[in-house]
Amino acid sequence: MSSELIQVRYQKGIHLPELDLWLDPHHAVPQGFVSHAHSDHVARHQVTLCSPLTGTLIRARYGSGVKRQRSYEEWQLGEPRTKDGWELTLLPSGHIPGSAMLHLRRLSDDGTLLYTGDYKLSPNLSTEPCQLLRADVLIMETTFGLPQYRFPPAAVTLERMVAFARKTLTEGGIPVLLGYSLGKAQEILCALTALDAPVMLHPSVWEMTEVLAANLPSLPTYKPFDAATAAGHVLVFPPNQVRNGPLKDLPGVRTAVLTGWALNSSAKYRYRVDEAFPLSDHADYDELLATVKLVEPKRIYTVHGSTTEFATDLRLRGYDARSLEREDQLEFLF
Repeated sequence: MSSELIQVRYQKGIHLPELDLWLDPHHAVPQGFVSHAHSDHVARHQVTLCSPLTGTLIRARYGSGVKRQRSYEEWQLGEPRTKDGWELTLLPSGHIPGSAMLHLRRLSDDGTLLYTGDYKLSPNLSTEPCQLLRADVLIMETTFGLPQYRFPPAAVTLERMVAFARKTLTEGGIPVLLGYSLGKAQEILCALTALDAPVMLHPSVWEMTEVLAANLPSLPTYKPFDAATAAGHVLVFPPNQVRNGPLKDLPGVRTAVLTGWALNSSAKYRYRVDEAFPLSDHADYDELLATVKLVEPKRIYTVHGSTTEFATDLRLRGYDARSLEREDQLEFLF
């Protein structure tokens, strides 16, 4: 006897009414699953379900901003928990350190659901490798859900980044590598072990790296940014600092951003940098297709990015797929 599909409701966020559980909601809710500690996934919920490392990062990064948080349920990755007739398992998503997918199994009939959150199938240097489980319902993020977004191997991209930094230092310049303070910056830092040069970190990158250091592999020598002694160092900064603050006054600066959007021809102009390297912590188009084949869902919901386009693509391939995000949303219950 086949199980009924787990219900998914969308109303200013993803809600599972059978559990009264929200998935990465932007607004405060009684009970919310937070897949990772990026700011667009964090809100003051009465109860937050997340991995232990995500909980640590939220408290370290947002401090007083989460003081009104009532409680955390921090579950280890890969350890199933039973709650109110459901089995819930957090799985590593490969996005940033501590990031997790959520797999649900309804104990009464074995109906299953997998919510990916932001994820990446190919391995990172700084993050637990992604794990997938089969599910009847798949809710998947589709940031890069168009065929033109196929990334080269990360190792090749990081070699190019290191070569850029080495060349800049050899020529007497200061290389500045740009990536988000949490996640991408630590990936960059791990890759810089291949370069025999000291590293300076923007204060926000320093703060997150200090929290994560025990969870990262070997790192190069690094210290907080100091403009007076920056010469001879590789700098790791967030992208929004590329033409702001101390960088604009440093002589010999050459900048490179690491982002999946580097595949767009306008990336260097958009980010106002000297180089743009295509490195993402999201699944690319081929990985999205591979996810569907591995999970074998009966129904697919797409969220974030090219939701309509990728859902249409999947329907043409014979899948029951639809976007959860539409303009002028009312309320949809599927």
